[in-house]
Amino acid sequence: MYDLLYRNYRLYLRHPTETGGKMSSFEGRLAMRQRRRALILQPIKWILLLGVVGSGSVYGLSAAGFIEWNSEHKLESLMFWKDTDHASTKGTALAAGVDKESAKPSVNPVATPTTTATASPTAVPVSTPISTAATTSSDKTSTTGLQVISQAQSIVAVNANEKSWLEQVGMIKIESGKLFSFQAWLTEVSKGKVPEKKEDELSHVASLMYEAALRAGMQVGERYPHQDNPAYAAAGFDVNFQSELKDLTFYNSIGVPITVGVIYNGETPVVTFNGKPKTDWKAPKITVSKEVFAPESIVLTDFTLAGQGDKRSEGQSGLLVKVFADVKNDGKNELIYKDYYAPHPIVIAKAPTAEELKSP
Repeated sequence: MYDLLYRNYRLYLRHPTETGGKMSSFEGRLAMRQRRRALILQPIKWILLLGVVGSGSVYGLSAAGFIEWNSEHKLESLMFWKDTDHASTKGTALAAGVDKESAKPSVNPVATPTTTATASPTAVPVSTPISTAATTSSDKTSTTGLQVISQAQSIVAVNANEKSWLEQVGMIKIESGKLFSFQAWLTEVSKGKVPEKKEDELSHVASLMYEAALRAGMQVGERYPHQDNPAYAAAGFDVNFQSELKDLTFYNSIGVPITVGVIYNGETPVVTFNGKPKTDWKAPKITVSKEVFAPESIVLTDFTLAGQGDKRSEGQSGLLVKVFADVKNDGKNELIYKDYYAPHPIVIAKAPTAEELKSP
């Protein structure tokens, strides 16, 4: 098409005497001017015609329902380099009371995430819409008449400050289909008078909440293990909670509201999840396997110990924890995640010998 237009253009520009015509020089220039104008206007006419036809086609397809135009789309939605959806909620966590659809991540949430030795979260963190407060109740006997769905018992006794936090936990209610965030709950209760905030104590409370949620079959969204298993948590169920940095989230997928309760076995707390599930509902059976790794020994010569005895720093055994779930209670265990706590080597510092002291 372009070759044809080019040839016609060259033909039109040729002098009339070269094409066999007979006309004056003025008439020749006028004819060439008209032909140039025609060559310029003809493509414009085709473009306008295509625009009219295209607009009619789009309108017809839209009227027929084949395509849909959302008038609410704005220019900002096309700017992929601007994270407009999360700009106002960066660092905001989810709490009980957030709708399932509004908390839906970009990928399907997994019920059995995997942890790593680098203290990464057990699952891809869920997108964070504006959080709402966790539902609390001043009635400490609200678990009366409810079935204990799951429980998590601490392996150590707690002090008075932790007991105060556990009293706050005992007033949590997680609605069905809602996502609970420990950070958002903490932010909400902190609007009133709360005990002293110590990260290790809050991590202990979060660890109990996490184990109870996992044993109830809830879907865990965000959880960070420690690099070294803390003394207050069972291996494989610890949570390294750091305010505004590392959160604990899980989704109530049981289908009934859950009321959190706290009871005591002496000075040892037990966190319970209570509700009224369907008669055929069964909690998954959670089992744990552990593999111990002995620490290596490292021998060093320390010249500052000359004339003194050797010194030894005790190492720490490593531990690989595998957590399995029998979801259907049919005897088929499925590995849902692993936690690895690396061993710490035994370091032996020896005093230098006489020969080593003489050497330059």
